[in-house]
Amino acid sequence: MANASLDRLGQIKGANAVDALFLKLGIAELLSAFERNCVFKGKVKERTISGGKSAAFPVSGRASAAYHVPGQPILGATNSPGDRNEQVINLDGLLIADQVIYDLDRLMNYYEDRSDITNQLGLALAYEWDKRAARVLYAAAKTTTEPLAKTINANRTGHSATLSSGYAAATKNAKGDELIEKISSIKVEMQKADVPTENLVCVVGPDEYDYLLDSTRAINTDFNSGGGENGSFAGGRVLRVKGIDVHMSNHVQQAAYTNGTYDKNAAYQQNLTKNRAIIFHKDAIGVLTLKAPSLQVTSEGSSFNVMYQSSLMVARMAIGMNVLRAECAGVIEIP
Repeated sequence: MANASLDRLGQIKGANAVDALFLKLGIAELLSAFERNCVFKGKVKERTISGGKSAAFPVSGRASAAYHVPGQPILGATNSPGDRNEQVINLDGLLIADQVIYDLDRLMNYYEDRSDITNQLGLALAYEWDKRAARVLYAAAKTTTEPLAKTINANRTGHSATLSSGYAAATKNAKGDELIEKISSIKVEMQKADVPTENLVCVVGPDEYDYLLDSTRAINTDFNSGGGENGSFAGGRVLRVKGIDVHMSNHVQQAAYTNGTYDKNAAYQQNLTKNRAIIFHKDAIGVLTLKAPSLQVTSEGSSFNVMYQSSLMVARMAIGMNVLRAECAGVIEIP
């Protein structure tokens, strides 16, 4: 009997390595998992660099105006000396999510496992990205030190609001209404600090999101224009509150975090156990990326593969996060 003519699905143009296309599939799956599960990504300021260990973001002050005194020369005294500073974001250590799969196990497995593994590795990076972003946004909201010296540049600190002592025992409806009141108060404080409030974002945990659904204000047609464009109780969605887009994340509340050796930004070290909501403008924090999420897989026949009869899969990224404009962030906490 003649040998069968095999169509090797992993080959490029029907030639060379039989698994050349499989790694590219894995990368696509990794990026999909990362983007889908990263709530804060795309909602904060991001910069990609090709080298270096940090990036500086200038902080500039406002200029003032004054009447000219007839007969006196104009020599720049109105705005001299200047009022400037900078915020620095350092790159942290390389963040990885790795897994080793024994070759024989893969051969005996009854389903294609590569997509599941790459999905889980992507989720691991996404969760860490989101957790860090939430902690840095919290740090921005709790900032009390003015970055500039002049009175004209004051009110560049963060904002926070505390829920009432009766919040825990209140009905879900009442909790939702109080949350809306606190979200509104944060927005007003930001407006007083000249923060653009047209594109604010509010991220709450699952419980608070559920309370907003039960609120008499969030999706009630008496408080909206009707037609369900702000979500619905039946659909389980709340789109916005007081003009602020609402999203849900499991990382609004977090246990106390202590920085390790490879954490290069002090803002990560926060305690979010009492936190219930984060309201922010895109300029509140910055994310520096040197290495975007990518996937590495040991090839068949490599020294690792031969020595361990296994395949190593590593998802990795190199980022750093820090506060940029504290006045652009606010949090709501329980007492």
